[in-house]
Amino acid sequence: MNSKFTMQVFGIYMVVVAGLGLMLMPFFLLGLFGLSAGDGVWIRMVGMLASIIGGYYLLAARADAKQLYGWSVWMRLYAGAFMIVLFVAGMLGAGILLFAAIDICAALWTRSCLRKEQAA
Repeated sequence: MNSKFTMQVFGIYMVVVAGLGLMLMPFFLLGLFGLSAGDGVWIRMVGMLASIIGGYYLLAARADAKQLYGWSVWMRLYAGAFMIVLFVAGMLGAGILLFAAIDICAALWTRSCLRKEQAA
């Protein structure tokens, strides 16, 4: 596997699960993880933003924009760490840890592929 593929996979996750999932069925999706969608409006906006970010990942992969891949690693690690902080602070339930794990694992997968490609 290569870094381009990791970006495609994460982009699809962001568009479909985080994006469309939160826009179209926020109560169902967040309920699976014991998280609240509030009144549903703001979480749908978050879903829209997630789908845009996912679209950028897919476009970056299409253009094979490796520099962006590296930047995304740090931003996804930041996102995962922030989610963990919210959990530790008692502001969110344990369900957020799944989302944090997805971001962190995907970032490390991309980083690993980038390192292998640079070494080759």
